[in-house]
Amino acid sequence: MSVIDFKSYKASQNKPKYTSEPKVGSNLYKKNLDAKIKYFNTQMQIYESNPIIENCVFSSEGCAIKFSASDNKTEVLLILQDYSPEEFDTHYVTWEFYIHNTEHDEYLDSRFFSTTDMAVKFFLSKIKYIV
Repeated sequence: MSVIDFKSYKASQNKPKYTSEPKVGSNLYKKNLDAKIKYFNTQMQIYESNPIIENCVFSSEGCAIKFSASDNKTEVLLILQDYSPEEFDTHYVTWEFYIHNTEHDEYLDSRFFSTTDMAVKFFLSKIKYIV
């Protein structure tokens, strides 16, 4: 049995208790997922007039854009991995970009971006070299 003084004991009573149990009536994943999908759709509206984007396949539920090369061996994907709208009066995003060779099932390139503008511009520039 460990012995602690009363002051430390009192301080430990005021600390929040962490648990892996969900709070009843509070589904934060679904709330964040709805906000993530809304953010993805509004950001893609900015780039929908781009002729390269018109050749891509979109998944709103997966928050992803996929471009398949004409040889059907190479896929270029851009996925909105994380979106946190309520942190410090701003939002944080994480985009994952990767190139996948479907013939050999290997990843040729993978990058992460913290801004939408940089992620989409990098995605578009890579597609130009593949086409």
